[in-house]
Amino acid sequence: MLKKTLLCAALLVTAASAVAESLPAYPFIHVTGNSYQQLMPDIAAVDFEIVATDADPAVAKSTVEARINEVRALMQQLSLDPDDLVVREIRQSEPKASQPASGGPVYEVRCDVHINVRNVSNWPALAGGLLGKANLDGFASSFDLSNMEQVNDQLVTEAVNDARRRAGVMAAADGRRLGPMMAATPQDLKNLTTSMGLERGDFRFQRNASNARPGETDRDTFVMVQTLKLRQPVDVIFRIEGAAPVKRTK
Repeated sequence: MLKKTLLCAALLVTAASAVAESLPAYPFIHVTGNSYQQLMPDIAAVDFEIVATDADPAVAKSTVEARINEVRALMQQLSLDPDDLVVREIRQSEPKASQPASGGPVYEVRCDVHINVRNVSNWPALAGGLLGKANLDGFASSFDLSNMEQVNDQLVTEAVNDARRRAGVMAAADGRRLGPMMAATPQDLKNLTTSMGLERGDFRFQRNASNARPGETDRDTFVMVQTLKLRQPVDVIFRIEGAAPVKRTK
């Protein structure tokens, strides 16, 4: 019994030491800052499949190639760079679900297509033109910013400023001065938040992406340029100093 008691005590001391080591040795404030922007994208991309079935695999392949040529013609009509079209390997299979009860096999030929849209003003015409073509399926659209790196930097700066403002309010409420920023991360400080009981759900940097199929999505919705809603959190630790100076009134 004595050995068990000593073992439990040792484990408690070890756990307490681990928590203590994860906390700064100086007085501090741990705060989360956030920034948010809603912007219109200037670039986009679309992915889809071209699928054809036939008892003759050569006919199915010919249909797929014809659709690829139609997509190229649409891009040329919109003055899009042909190099922005990527056609991945053409695949042939005999899907069990498509096989008839009797007779010869049915072959399925498909390929994946990706198109970069460097000027989002071309998006409605391109998306609308693709939706009107046969044998095209599994549409997925995404929107982005060509200067996303600069926008990311701005979001981080704004989030840190928000954290500093929040920490300043907390320090002043206790009659303290806010010291320098000692640590910062765009993700949760998991060890610190866990040890202090401040565990939160994960935040994610969000970009717009949508999936659509001609039979499932309204045409007007798919051809619409989607607004980007961007959010960036930061976890920050500030040192807090002694009592704030008292403002003297005249």
